[in-house]
Amino acid sequence: MKRKAQGAIEYLFMIAAALIIILIVVRQLQGRTSSATETIESAGNELNESLQNLNQSG
Repeated sequence: MKRKAQGAIEYLFMIAAALIIILIVVRQLQGRTSSATETIESAGNELNESLQNLNQSG
C-alpha cells in the first residue's frame, strides 16, 4: 500500500511540475506577443505619418 501511495504522490508532483512549466511558457508567449503588437503598431503609425507628409508635400 505504501508503494502505491508513493507512486501516486510522485505522479501528482509530475503533473504539477508540467503545469508550472506550461504556465511559464504561456506567460512568456503573451509578453512577446504584446511586445510585437506594440512594435507593429508604432511602425504602422510611422508609415502613415510618412505617407501623409509625402501627400502634403507632393
